[in-house]
Amino acid sequence: MKKVVFIMAMAGTLLQPMYLLAWGKKGHALVAEVAFNLLDEHTKEAVHKYLGRMTIEEAGNWMDDIKSDRRNDYMKQWHYVNVAQGKLYETSKEENIITQLTRVVTELQHKESMSEEDIKKDLLIVFHLTGDLHQPLHVGYGVDKGGNDIHVKYKGAQTNLHRLWDSEIIEGENISLNECLQMKKTFDREDMAMLSNINVESWMRQPRSQLTGVYGFTDNTIDDVYIQKNKKVIEQNIFIAGVRLAAILKDVFKA
Repeated sequence: MKKVVFIMAMAGTLLQPMYLLAWGKKGHALVAEVAFNLLDEHTKEAVHKYLGRMTIEEAGNWMDDIKSDRRNDYMKQWHYVNVAQGKLYETSKEENIITQLTRVVTELQHKESMSEEDIKKDLLIVFHLTGDLHQPLHVGYGVDKGGNDIHVKYKGAQTNLHRLWDSEIIEGENISLNECLQMKKTFDREDMAMLSNINVESWMRQPRSQLTGVYGFTDNTIDDVYIQKNKKVIEQNIFIAGVRLAAILKDVFKA
């Protein structure tokens, strides 16, 4: 039954509208591209074997592309976790981005007992949720629905804070793969090793710590100072997400 549901969901992907976003389609594509720039050929080949005809960019966006199919509603809570302001995340069994990303990473570490279809599904979840985890508002506050209820003006138009961070800064500032990869220069070898240590619960602390800056605007207006400061935050977070996605994939497919 699990296999049948997955196959139906994959087929449904082709019918879904292209505007369902989280980090935005470009953001998730960038995370996947950063990861593949850091991977060895053995790991790349192993990933492509399971993805089949699907590109890494499509893999990064699959969980958003299937959202409008009600059969996939059970996955909606997997994209985020809400923690009240001033509080720390407490280990939980509820279905959220921490528990589900941890689950699929653990499953893939024992992939020998899994079917190819289930391995592929877990890889698609890993590609996407690793990206989502590094968008600060996906580990934000439930009181404003992760910034969805915060209305702001950006470039003369009304939007909401979550959408601004998911896609509008990335698109508006034309953030590129090269800009994200340049972030590697800001980390030494020891830093990179620490970033690659696989611990999903600890990974949320960095984007969570950035929420003060995310909410750092006045009069519900997003100005150029805010954009230029947070463009760098987004580039860095996409790079770190790529580093960590690469770390998971290397661990899963190590020779």
